[in-house]
Amino acid sequence: MRVLSALAVAALALSGRALAAFDCKKAQVAGYTYDLSPLANEITLESNVTTPPTITGTKYRLNPCAPLAADPDSVPAIDRCPANSWVCRLVTNFKKDEKPRVTEVNAVAGVGTKDEPRLEARASGNESPREFHWKMSGAEVEKVGWSADIKFICDKSAKNEDQPKIVGFSEGVLSLEWAVPAACALGDDGKDKTPDDKDGDQDDKSGGGFFSTLFTLFIVGASLYLVVGVMYKSLVVRASGLDLIPNLAFWREFPYLCADFAQHIWDMVSGRRRDGYSVV
Repeated sequence: MRVLSALAVAALALSGRALAAFDCKKAQVAGYTYDLSPLANEITLESNVTTPPTITGTKYRLNPCAPLAADPDSVPAIDRCPANSWVCRLVTNFKKDEKPRVTEVNAVAGVGTKDEPRLEARASGNESPREFHWKMSGAEVEKVGWSADIKFICDKSAKNEDQPKIVGFSEGVLSLEWAVPAACALGDDGKDKTPDDKDGDQDDKSGGGFFSTLFTLFIVGASLYLVVGVMYKSLVVRASGLDLIPNLAFWREFPYLCADFAQHIWDMVSGRRRDGYSVV
């Protein structure tokens, strides 16, 4: 029994984690939905600096939607990106007639299994943000906490296949800029949201609010009618049983009244109504 209970708790924990996982397809920024799933691929950015007699190459591996895939077994364990990395920095030293030597490898973003990015944007009135930041903390290197800051820019003239640009790496913070159509907000139907769409959403919400309020008032009124009626019958009339129901005679006749009304309407619609006396 204890084993089954433990398994149930573990299953609930895993399901809760799955539900809470960062959803790139429905990323929420300032109340708007963004579909970043077209960017859910591993991307490699490289830059080289000449440092005679060597060349220092810096490589960034990143995936904005999930942790990076594990390095193949052919890569030495010491040269692999740490597990659960979303953004990884590798520095390699190249020297003529010598094999490349990895001098640095660390997680710029992502350390633990529960680490997820934060999406931040400045308020822009009633319009969806045209820019927002993807931020995530990483490893601590020489008492300096590393992190990544990707500035997404809505650019419908670009392609989602375009790669981000390296702005810089300073004091442990990697800054990137990524102008892509995926950085534009979506409407509820999966299409680009326009001001007209927003107005329509407001109308739908107001319409839904009216009927919801009307239904609530009906329920409250019916409840008060029943409670007050029962209290009156019980305390004043001293009734009991079904006689406690207010206007009991009316409610007993109500189904027959509805049936007669429905028959009357049907006769009018079908043309079966006749004036004058009916034969008894």
